[in-house]
Amino acid sequence: MRIGIRKSLRQAMFRLKSRSLCEEAGADIRALAGREDGGEGGGIVVFTSYNANAAKRGLLEFAASASNQGARHCIFVTDRRQGWFQGQDFSSAVLRAVSDYVSRHRLTRLMTVGVSMGGYGAVSYAAELGADSALAFAPQYCPRPGTFPADQRWAEARARISDFSRPSLNETMGSQIQYTLLHGRWNAEDSQHWQAFAQGANIDHFLADRSSHDVIDPLREAGVLYPVVDAAWVKDRTRMRNLMRKISALPRAVGECAENLNNNRALNAQLTTSYATN
Repeated sequence: MRIGIRKSLRQAMFRLKSRSLCEEAGADIRALAGREDGGEGGGIVVFTSYNANAAKRGLLEFAASASNQGARHCIFVTDRRQGWFQGQDFSSAVLRAVSDYVSRHRLTRLMTVGVSMGGYGAVSYAAELGADSALAFAPQYCPRPGTFPADQRWAEARARISDFSRPSLNETMGSQIQYTLLHGRWNAEDSQHWQAFAQGANIDHFLADRSSHDVIDPLREAGVLYPVVDAAWVKDRTRMRNLMRKISALPRAVGECAENLNNNRALNAQLTTSYATN
């Protein structure tokens, strides 16, 4: 079956099985109810990536694994404009829809998750949504075209954004939230973004020994993608570090930047060898 047809079928199945929470201001917010409500209930808010993907698979497949086989609720936030979740009206729609769902199901905690554009959304909205943890794979630090002019990815879509309403991520990353970030260390565009992120005791920032923007396939091929989601959910930072070792992803050193990639590459090779033998 052709990829386009298979993707269309996955999207159709997702819309049949999920419930619409909001379709306004460019937002398409849908939910798959979990089995647990009240005191035991929790939810994952997934900000979908460019073209409404999540971890490069259909949203149903992602929800089945990320939700602990349906125990946790899953809320999917899609920006139909491909606008990096910007705009006051868009933000209001997200906050209202998620808040109403949380109240209705008496959910006691939330975690935000996203890949690339979705990773940006997961970090940007975590504090406002009341999440206590956020997991972001290859997130952009800022989508404004002028912030990193050398990054020309998705240039047309980003140029169409008329209202960059979201504050900088360093302003929104609350100290009460556990953040887990993963980037490819050697990607020329991503390196501009990852070195801009703040560092702190509540931020676990991993850099994989890769030059690709894609950090999902290595996790999936190593069999640790959904264990990583679970580790973030239970805030098991030791397990997270061990899982990241499977793809040669190391914690970002304090003050580490990407200004000298050749030196960093040599250092990373030494660290990876040391890490593997300890």
